[in-house]
Amino acid sequence: MQIRGKVVSISGDVAEVCIIRENTACGSCSACPKKMGVRDITKVAAVKGIQIGQEVVLRDNISWFIKNRIMLVVVAFVLGIILTEATSASISFGPYRGRMDLLVGGILTLIVLIVSWVRKPRYLFRIEQIEGGKT
Repeated sequence: MQIRGKVVSISGDVAEVCIIRENTACGSCSACPKKMGVRDITKVAAVKGIQIGQEVVLRDNISWFIKNRIMLVVVAFVLGIILTEATSASISFGPYRGRMDLLVGGILTLIVLIVSWVRKPRYLFRIEQIEGGKT
């Protein structure tokens, strides 16, 4: 998903970008505020060479890992159960076999949740293009 925006302010490594929404005009009035196109301001990571007032193209900053977090948690739980069942062929867990399945599945689920929390992006968008020049 690409979004156009204009840089409003820069402070340190954070830039505030005003998102320009295109094609939102109703078409009935020349003074309509919808035709101005300015709606929201969002924070993005600043890049070198960016200046206030420049038009930029923003792209979403969410990775495949974060988008599919729920699926990965379910896969980790099932993988933990399969792993425990495979090791139970060589190691006897005795009457605790069912509890060990849930324990290992829960531990792998917890590991996937922690990794997805650590890898979560700081900003929802990143600057992809500055006035025709690639970054």
